Amino acid sequence: MKLSLLPQRGRRCLMLIVVSVWLAACGWTVPPTPVVPEPPTPTLPPTPSPLPRGGVLNLRIGADITDIRPWQPRSRGEEYLIGLLYSGLMRLDADLWPTPDLAERLDIDASGRVLTFTLRPNLRWHDGQPLTAADVLFTLEALRNLPETSTALLADLRYIATASAIDERTVVIELRSRYAPMLSLLAVPILPRHLFADRDVSKINFLDQPIGSGPFRLIERQAGVSLTLERFEQYHHGAPLLDRVVLSVIPETVLAQRALRDGQLLVAELPWGAQEALADVASLRSGSIPENGVYFLAFNLRPGRPFADVRLRQALATAIDLPRLVETATKGGGIPVGNGALPGSWADMTPPVTSGDLPAARALLDAAGWTLPPGATIRQREGVPLIARLYVRNDDERRVVAARRIAEIAASIGIQIEVEPVDFATVILARYVAPYDFDLLLSSWLNGAGDPTFGDTMFYDPDDFALFHSSQLEQGPADTRVTRNFVGFNDPIYDEQALIARQLYGREERRSAIAQVQSRIATELPYLYLWVDRTAVVLATRLYTLDGPIDLSTPRFLWNIERWYLQP
Repeated sequence: MKLSLLPQRGRRCLMLIVVSVWLAACGWTVPPTPVVPEPPTPTLPPTPSPLPRGGVLNLRIGADITDIRPWQPRSRGEEYLIGLLYSGLMRLDADLWPTPDLAERLDIDASGRVLTFTLRPNLRWHDGQPLTAADVLFTLEALRNLPETSTALLADLRYIATASAIDERTVVIELRSRYAPMLSLLAVPILPRHLFADRDVSKINFLDQPIGSGPFRLIERQAGVSLTLERFEQYHHGAPLLDRVVLSVIPETVLAQRALRDGQLLVAELPWGAQEALADVASLRSGSIPENGVYFLAFNLRPGRPFADVRLRQALATAIDLPRLVETATKGGGIPVGNGALPGSWADMTPPVTSGDLPAARALLDAAGWTLPPGATIRQREGVPLIARLYVRNDDERRVVAARRIAEIAASIGIQIEVEPVDFATVILARYVAPYDFDLLLSSWLNGAGDPTFGDTMFYDPDDFALFHSSQLEQGPADTRVTRNFVGFNDPIYDEQALIARQLYGREERRSAIAQVQSRIATELPYLYLWVDRTAVVLATRLYTLDGPIDLSTPRFLWNIERWYLQP
């Protein structure tokens, strides 16, 4: 017998077959050979998409910047630059609500007077030095020691009684009283102590040493041409996605339009109406942002003045179709408003009057005892005709148009309003102080906190206590304060509501309180609010944020620029 040689494994297989056949013949069942399952292939987490880093944002500014004080922006260009370079304990978001910035956490004690800020870990200045509580204390002390000025920010920082540091990351601020607007004021840029200690900050041009802790750092300035900033990799909200931001100095609107059309500019604010010339450019989109200043019709509420009677104020407001008036006066450049808050902000809750209801207005006048004698065009009461004088500055055509239109509407309900276009410096200013010689005044307030000549939004808060609270009435010749309640409004209900509104820190509870304040003003009408000017903002459609499209309805559209990116 010839045997074939099998490998050892083959012999085992043959034996198994023989044994299996034998067991099957005996009626036994062979159990299956167990199979050890292979371990499953591990499921790996999805590979994260790379962040869209890179690119240069070219942004128009209307004038060159030669010096800056970080707490005092005097133009939109300076406001841009300061926001890119510096950080505060807080910053204002797109709705202009204060949110933590350098602070990781804010705790407010039960009294509302002690604010404890916990700084984020590992904060750095642009030069690599650590940013600590000592820098915060240095900044607050330096600003509080500046001479008293008309700057609202510096004046209100004096609500701070003491500021101290528990450790390098903990700042405790004690206020003289509860004061909710302080959260917005603490968006003031923190300054580097290691560079400016023992110096008078009011005499420093911070453009000479532009070291901040913001999302970008200044690397080049070409006088009259541009300022170039590059990404700060150690920014505490995460390194920005853009490589650089270039602030291009382009004063002429036509040149800015051309640069937008050619793609040399990616963002620009333009005078309202100038955006229409770019409507055909598919790579651009535009929006409308409100300016931080409000126009209003002020009523003299003092005894003996015709509009001291609230029913007359309500009658005139009821007769006016405000959107139509604003469109006529501003040719679309104004946003009709019903309150003093910035349109679109977290505190904008009272809509503008849109009535134009002449019969209702006439009924109010009838109820007030001002009747129209047969054949007359001017109402009378006890033989006294209803005549008032309206002062308006003569160097603003829009105001004059609005004043004359108001007079026309008033005439249709039996009120004669004599419009007086006059010089601002020699006539209008004198109406803001005793003896307050006016019946009606078409005026405006610029609401910037950093500088009285510019309506910044860096430190915005809607508090209108200074305009209407009875404590802000001039108390006589010995009262040397700057008081703004020039209309003579004295209303205990408003006084109580306004005090409550400035003491509440939570967003929803403060919104509710401010809504009550606005409702009271809309009813009592010390002012009839008219409009806020608007500015066009034009932006390349390639620009996005990680959260979606950029909001072109807010003046704080740059607030989260570290999250901006350019699509290919």
